[in-house]
Amino acid sequence: MKQISKDNIEKIILENWVDYQYLFIEFQSKFLSGLHIRYQSIENGNLALYFARQTHQSILRQKDYDLGFNISLEKFWENHSVINPKHISIIKIATDTALPKETARRKILLLIKQKVLSKQNKNIGWLPSEQYKKDYTLNIITEIEEVARLTSFICKKLNYSISSETMKKEIEKRFSFYWFHFLEAQLEYLRLWSKQLNDIELGLIFLQVAHLFTAKAKVKNISHKNLYDNPNTFKEFIKASISATSVSEVTKIPRATCVRKLRTLVLLKMISQDKISKRFYLIPSVLSEDLISRKLTKNVVKIFSNFFFICTRAMNIKISN
Repeated sequence: MKQISKDNIEKIILENWVDYQYLFIEFQSKFLSGLHIRYQSIENGNLALYFARQTHQSILRQKDYDLGFNISLEKFWENHSVINPKHISIIKIATDTALPKETARRKILLLIKQKVLSKQNKNIGWLPSEQYKKDYTLNIITEIEEVARLTSFICKKLNYSISSETMKKEIEKRFSFYWFHFLEAQLEYLRLWSKQLNDIELGLIFLQVAHLFTAKAKVKNISHKNLYDNPNTFKEFIKASISATSVSEVTKIPRATCVRKLRTLVLLKMISQDKISKRFYLIPSVLSEDLISRKLTKNVVKIFSNFFFICTRAMNIKISN
């Protein structure tokens, strides 16, 4: 087994770039589309994740006083019920999520109205309705399976023998630990997209086009270095295209919105549109320094390598014991 370290995990991802991206983009597409469906926008979902992370952090603090404290998925809502919301200023929330202050304020009020968040004595917390809790648990079970599948890819490259099913059970058993770190990674990922494009939905729509490219390109073992040193690699897979209708069907974003945002991505020279078929595809200029640059993609790798490292190290310790 290769040594479990953040550096090794980063190296594995960069060496197996397209293979990894095929799984990662599919995973992120499902996760972000789920946020859009549940909260009517990814920005709303981003804020829900922010407060959910605060809850998991508060639950983990219980282990400071009781090492045997049960942080499992089964006990989650019971643990949640005894957590009191803490005061967090709108300015801090806006800074942490890279949302404009007034946007953050307006969307928090909307989430309170939707009974996702609640306000108690000026403290805002993640205090959803009973129906929300049932739906949330069902979604989480699916998301845990997807996280286990993606982590399994990393473990195989590390020659670390652990099944997806074993990972799934371990995540469910110590749910708040793993999910706190998972949400940390997702929030940082969304923060990067928000800073890069000023519109997280653009990121989700871009992923749909990128996923078609990785689906075609994964037949070759293309590394991160090879792709960025030879951006013309895209030309070989130029037929990997998608329609606005397909993007809408996958993301559940209205087709008219998808058309408008796809055209924005065309103007940004991240994608292009075939004049005859009207379908969209990636182009080499997307790898330029001001778009999906080498530096930006490496930052994303660092974020999720840290999460995979935490997962694999924790699982290795628990399973060894």
